[in-house]
Amino acid sequence: MKDWTRRERVATALDHLEPDRVPCDITISPDAYAILCDHLGEKFEPYKWDDWNHATPSVEVLDKLNVDVYHVDIGAEPEGFTIDKIEFKDAWGNNKRKIINEDGSHMYCMTDYPLQDATTIEEIDAYPWPVPEQLVSLTDERVNEIKHLYNNTDFALTATFGGNLQERSHFLIGLEKWLMNFYDDPDFNMALMEKIMHIQMGVDRIVIDKIGKYLTYFRFNGEDTGTQKGPLYSPDIFREYTMPRVMNEWQTAKKLFLQQNPNGKIAIHSCGSIIKFIPSFIEMGADVINPIQTNAENMDTEVIGREFGAKVSFHGAIDSQDVLEHGTPESVKEEVRKTMINLGVGGGYICAPSHNIQASVPVENTLALYEAVQEYGRYPLI
Repeated sequence: MKDWTRRERVATALDHLEPDRVPCDITISPDAYAILCDHLGEKFEPYKWDDWNHATPSVEVLDKLNVDVYHVDIGAEPEGFTIDKIEFKDAWGNNKRKIINEDGSHMYCMTDYPLQDATTIEEIDAYPWPVPEQLVSLTDERVNEIKHLYNNTDFALTATFGGNLQERSHFLIGLEKWLMNFYDDPDFNMALMEKIMHIQMGVDRIVIDKIGKYLTYFRFNGEDTGTQKGPLYSPDIFREYTMPRVMNEWQTAKKLFLQQNPNGKIAIHSCGSIIKFIPSFIEMGADVINPIQTNAENMDTEVIGREFGAKVSFHGAIDSQDVLEHGTPESVKEEVRKTMINLGVGGGYICAPSHNIQASVPVENTLALYEAVQEYGRYPLI
């Protein structure tokens, strides 16, 4: 029998073929990661700044969980940032404040929308925009670290960068104004998204040029189009105004990436009830869709796998809001087993939490997720 490397396992699954088992990934908050490290007897390393409060698990932790994917760190910390700061401003001009929860966990939340009063395209042009180099930290030392991981481990390496055209737009002007502008002033929204698009395409070029050859796939920063109850806004509006700009970035970056890695794949992140957008995402060139938020309306994995599984791969889908947080190890394992069958027959699935595992998730449930992949994820799935 073939001895599969983790990199081969992920690449094969993303080619819609069946490796030895379903590959898996972990996304986890720093607070939950500290708990996991303590349970596993591993050292908890301080984490770098990240907009969305991700931890980067160590090779040792990934080995113990039999995880197949390693997320390389390429983000640039805001100037003067330390993890002890209560408030700071990010490179895009959003002020952030540390919100500390009752259990001691925290995350940084925006406190303003710096372009909320802007009404003209001239005001967009005059805004102090970041240059792509401010958003990426890929020093020679960091590139060598990534190259070392590629040459000395068998992980499928991935990174998250670029994207975020929709979200960054309403981070700057506010969600209500952004949504209303599609009816009141669509030219303003299009100019705003295009400004962000050109900056993010610069980021894409930098990252792909420096480390594209080492990545099995990469993921664009979030383009959330769903809520828990349905689409965030009209799929028709999305196709008319948003889709051309987002697709321009996706397809341009994908072309560059395939020059570095002819088998490389691009993944996109879109939360909530997104089933009405999936056909557009496929048309736009997405190879992988994350996070498959199964507790949102109409996000049944059996339906999604049947309707779209031959055309796109999936990443995530193990419900982190209910099953992981409130379930038992037994119910977690059953959810993993069912989801692998619904999304993973024939390949095309990386099993992972639907969102970052939080500190409120019992560590036994986290371990049960990865035990279930080993117990039930061997092909052929039954």
